[in-house]
Amino acid sequence: MVTDLKKKYPFDVEIVKKTSFGLFQRASLPKFPAVEIDGKVVFEGCDITQEQLEAAIKQRS
Repeated sequence: MVTDLKKKYPFDVEIVKKTSFGLFQRASLPKFPAVEIDGKVVFEGCDITQEQLEAAIKQRS
């Protein structure tokens, strides 16, 4: 899904694994899975469709 969207929109992807953080730091992370755009959590705790992700990207373009 991200590969298709990267062809249309210029953005970077960073994958963060909660296991890479200590217990205190993990508590402040959003629920998995989550998508953050420009420092704002757009989706958390649920799977999203490509259309939902693309709409969120377009809002911030």
